[in-house]
Amino acid sequence: MDKKRRTHSKDDNQLREIEFGPHALTTEDHQYEIHIPDKEYFEKHQQFSNDYLNDTHTWVKVFNNTEAPKGVNYITLIGWTAKDKHQTSYGYTILDGHPVVILASGQGKITDQVYWKTPDQAKKHKDQNFDKLITKAENN
Repeated sequence: MDKKRRTHSKDDNQLREIEFGPHALTTEDHQYEIHIPDKEYFEKHQQFSNDYLNDTHTWVKVFNNTEAPKGVNYITLIGWTAKDKHQTSYGYTILDGHPVVILASGQGKITDQVYWKTPDQAKKHKDQNFDKLITKAENN
């Protein structure tokens, strides 16, 4: 893994790592192949065979968001054959002077985690509330 592309997050008192490569997203549990979908392909193919589903189960389709909610630029990942309502977004921004990746869920981009470049930064900011982010706690 390229250490420059790793990020760390503090979640449930555990450090977690993700890595973005040119065509892959790797978490501690999974590795996903990132693909840009051809809209016409999905319009033609509404049903997929079990073989196709098995062959593409680690694929995700990626979309650039046209808006930057709260100043955060997001890309949205959706399972290759999943419907658009189940989406995960990763945003890039600068917080407290450091580059971070934000993991957000749903169309509302509700913040689930903030990934820092080093474990020390993640530990330092573990209890910090960032006003510019929409967090789950603010929506409850």
